[in-house]
Amino acid sequence: MRFWFLAFPLSLCAAVQMQVDLRNPIYKNGHLYTNEGGVITNKEMRIQAQEIDYVNTNGIHKIFAKGDLLIQFNGRAYIGSELEYDFDQKAGIINNGKTFSSIWYVGGDQIFLNPDGSYKVSNAFITTCENIDSSWDIHANCLNVFKNDLIEANKVRFRLYRVPALWLPSFKANLHKFKEPILHYGINWDKGQGPRATARYRLYSWSDFELYGRVDYRLSTGWGGALETKYAPTGYPTRFTSRSYLSTDRLETAPDKMFRYRLQGLFNTASDNGNTTVDVSWDKYSDVRMPSDFPSDDFEVNTAQKTIFYLRTQQDQFISSLKVRPRFNAFESIKQDLPTAYLAIHPQVLGKTGIYSDSVVKASYLNFQYSTQLEHNLASYNSPRVELRQKFTRPVHLGPVSITPQIGGVGIFYGTSPSSTPKALALLSYAARAQTRASRDYARYKHQIEPYLEFTGLSTPTVSPNDHYIFTIQDGYHQINQLQGGIRNLFFSKKRKGKGPSFSADLFANAFFADFTIPQLIPRIYLDLNWNLPSVHFSVRSCWNFWNQVLDYTNARLQWTINENIAFALEGRYRSQYDWRKADHDNFILDVTRTESELLLSPLSDRRATILTHFFIRPTPFWECHIQSHHGFYRENEKPYNEVKVDLYTWINSALKLRISYSHLDLDDRVTAGISLYRK
Repeated sequence: MRFWFLAFPLSLCAAVQMQVDLRNPIYKNGHLYTNEGGVITNKEMRIQAQEIDYVNTNGIHKIFAKGDLLIQFNGRAYIGSELEYDFDQKAGIINNGKTFSSIWYVGGDQIFLNPDGSYKVSNAFITTCENIDSSWDIHANCLNVFKNDLIEANKVRFRLYRVPALWLPSFKANLHKFKEPILHYGINWDKGQGPRATARYRLYSWSDFELYGRVDYRLSTGWGGALETKYAPTGYPTRFTSRSYLSTDRLETAPDKMFRYRLQGLFNTASDNGNTTVDVSWDKYSDVRMPSDFPSDDFEVNTAQKTIFYLRTQQDQFISSLKVRPRFNAFESIKQDLPTAYLAIHPQVLGKTGIYSDSVVKASYLNFQYSTQLEHNLASYNSPRVELRQKFTRPVHLGPVSITPQIGGVGIFYGTSPSSTPKALALLSYAARAQTRASRDYARYKHQIEPYLEFTGLSTPTVSPNDHYIFTIQDGYHQINQLQGGIRNLFFSKKRKGKGPSFSADLFANAFFADFTIPQLIPRIYLDLNWNLPSVHFSVRSCWNFWNQVLDYTNARLQWTINENIAFALEGRYRSQYDWRKADHDNFILDVTRTESELLLSPLSDRRATILTHFFIRPTPFWECHIQSHHGFYRENEKPYNEVKVDLYTWINSALKLRISYSHLDLDDRVTAGISLYRK
């Protein structure tokens, strides 16, 4: 039997249509009652229960329901033992209620429904466990859940297997922001420092801000703690992360230092159009071993241990930047930018000549500071530095051949020098590149061949490298005449359009003219190979040294994803004593400035062979294993080393993840076990 009513709430003075569908109801004194089940709906909610008492009389418009109770209200579902709902106030109470928010189950003794869709829970719990007896939960005397899934609670207890793990007077969180572990317990045991226990908690999460606390205890040296913050506003290109650690974890080599610390952070923001960006990072630590003594994947901010301010803007006509990099740690040897300003004008066509003009201006005050261990033997130095680079290019097309000649100059002014006098360096640069391209289609592949020839030259600088300061490789100018010629082959799969070549091979060599430090016209030949298939990637970079008749270097890497459960990577690296350790491997100014005998006696000559492995396997849906290894040998004055790390992961239940790790380093062995609470 179905009944239709029109209810007239005095407070709203508007008609609200209500659909009442009850089985075998009884009507008496304004009460419509059934204990055989029914459903009541309007445009805002739906109530389903075994026993329903619908009241609409004498200004009272309510419903009382219990037994197999299900409520759908403002886009959320609730269950419970009993419901009392006032249609005039658009509010209700659910006894022994439960609901969900994001991936969370929320419940308590009573749930108070508010008209705007928010609700309040007394004697509440939050968990991600599906079982009635959850392995973990958060208990609170009172919990408020707002419409955007922000929660606010007081007198909070975190429990693991019903054992209290943490008590907090209050707790705020965004239920959609739980991407990192909510709780993390870990035990580390390394050979050098002994056992260490650590615990990490999410203390606060509200809107776009998160706060973590960390407690660390090492049996041999005492306590440590950390505070971590994260701010990532939705819809804005701004990110802020900071992590600060303080401990009494003293070094065995420096027992007099009572405290050790690390302060690190990262801030990024951008303009609305993305043309202007600001990046700030800082990393201050008490001693050089601090970053490696406290290794933790969830504690790194990826500052690269740099403290730097970098402002960059890109417009249609130019690119400019401002960089400030001071030294925060006295035990570092670094070049300080105090500051450096940079301006690059986009290439401009000079009238109808077809000649492109490219200009760069760079002004700095640079201060190279040696570490405290070296400053007694090496003097630090500083100087204002202004650099101007100008070049002109004019592309020329001769049928299928493209030729691009280039001429320009470099000028650098140093405010002081080793002789305590200013220096003005100037030189002429000239270059030309010729290339062509041919292709042919086959049934499954397209073959493309690209021969090229490039000449690069610099005149003799007006100031010798020994007479001005060398801050970076950008100061290392010397006369060079280099010709590089090669041929590149590319194969494109027609089944993988737009995904780059499936195979590429680049064979090339360099010739040096009038450079007496290089004993042969063509000292080396290079070969770079790459195979890029859907599940396999293989690359080889190698070089043969004609003069010394040795393999100068070879780096080979194989990556293979067999399926979703098995993948591995294998990499081999070899470097001979004649392959110099350079920041830019394709820059040969060093080779033409210093003789081979000088370089062999320097740290730039470092023969070695290295093998790197990485293996992943998931034997079952709940177990994962990562194995990584690092093996080094064939070094001149150092013993071989073998380092291995094994990580074993398993899900204890839907939210608790256990990690057991073993790492063997050259000077240490470490065992780590940790349990983390995730949203799965």
